[in-house]
Amino acid sequence: MVGDAAVTTDRDDAEILFTNERFYAAFAGGDADEMARLWGEAGEVCCLHPGWEPLFGRNRVLASWQAILQAPPPVRCVAPRVVRMGPDGGAVICWEEIGGEYLIATNLFRREGDGWRVIHHQAGPVRGAPPDPESEPGRSVN
Repeated sequence: MVGDAAVTTDRDDAEILFTNERFYAAFAGGDADEMARLWGEAGEVCCLHPGWEPLFGRNRVLASWQAILQAPPPVRCVAPRVVRMGPDGGAVICWEEIGGEYLIATNLFRREGDGWRVIHHQAGPVRGAPPDPESEPGRSVN
């Protein structure tokens, strides 16, 4: 039924945003164990830290986070928006605020089992600051 699909999409969007929040909490808190729990296990994963070469594979990605999380920067996720990619995929586009400066980030998620896992993270330079939340249209693009 159409109504049921809409409810599922709303719930999935909320779950994707919650997983994204957990990702940034682990990042800011230096929690390597939580970061490892969040990354996908059922397929290829990739991470592009600013200024780094692409890292492919769970072991390489988690090793990079292990190093970063020993002295994590004061990072905060700002203005996250969900973009759905079918029933089992989604992305969050957001700004990362680090010491008053901003990066733009894309985090891709795949449904694995009964939850959502990070399968890709990329952050890089951006001009300007995040949009004013009052002037933004809806938070989700379907």
